[in-house]
Amino acid sequence: MRIEKYLGSSKQEVEAKKFDIWFGVSLGNKYFTKENIKKYLVWCLENTKSELLCIISDRLYAIKLEALDDYSKQRAFRVAYRLGDEKEKELFEIIKEFPKEKRDLIKIARFKEILSTKYYEYRFEILHESYNEDEKFRFFVDKITKEAYSKGPHTLTEKRIKKLAEYVLREIPIYLNGAYYDGKYYQATIYPGLGLIDELIIGLHTGKLFPEISKKLKIHNQIAILEGYVD
Repeated sequence: MRIEKYLGSSKQEVEAKKFDIWFGVSLGNKYFTKENIKKYLVWCLENTKSELLCIISDRLYAIKLEALDDYSKQRAFRVAYRLGDEKEKELFEIIKEFPKEKRDLIKIARFKEILSTKYYEYRFEILHESYNEDEKFRFFVDKITKEAYSKGPHTLTEKRIKKLAEYVLREIPIYLNGAYYDGKYYQATIYPGLGLIDELIIGLHTGKLFPEISKKLKIHNQIAILEGYVD
C-alpha cells in the first residue's frame, strides 16, 4: 500500500494498530475494482486494532444520481440500492477467499444502517442547520462540491450545487468520531484521494475551522484519515 498522507494521526500510530478501521466502498469510483478492493481489505486487516467495518455508500450514490443525472429520488434510490446489492455480493466473494480468522473480523454495513442512528442524526442536523444559517460554512461546503465536480461533464447549476451539498453534509458525520456502528467506533479510514472535504473534517475535528459548529458536534475521539493507493 502506498500511503501519501496521514491526517489526524501518524504512520507510527496506524502501524501500531491504535485504531479500528472502516473502509468506505464507493459505487461510482472506477478505482474500486474487485482486485483493488481486495488489496485494501488485506491492508486494513493487517493494520486494524480488532475489527474492520466495510461501508457500502449506496445512499450517498443516490444523491449523486439525483443531482448530476437528474434522476427522480425514487429512481436514484432504486438504482443505487441495486448497485449496492451487487457490490455487497462482490464483497462477500472477496471475503470468502480469506481464512476464517480474518473473515470473522469483517463487518459489512449499508449506508442506511449508519445514518439511522441517533448519533448520526444529531450531527447531520447540526451540519444541515449550519449550512442553512451560516453563510461562511455554506460557502465552504459549496466550494467542496465545485472542486469535486467542476471538471466533470455536468454543468454545475445552483440546484445541482445545493443537492451535492447534501452529499457532503451526509458524509461528514461518519468521520467526526469515526464511523459508529453496532455500538462501536471505527476511527481510521483509507481512501484513494483526499480533497477539500477532508480539510473541513480535520478543521472541524480540531476546532480550527468553524469552532462554534465544532463544539456542537461533540467530537471526542481521535481519528485518522489516510490517502492510500494499492499501486
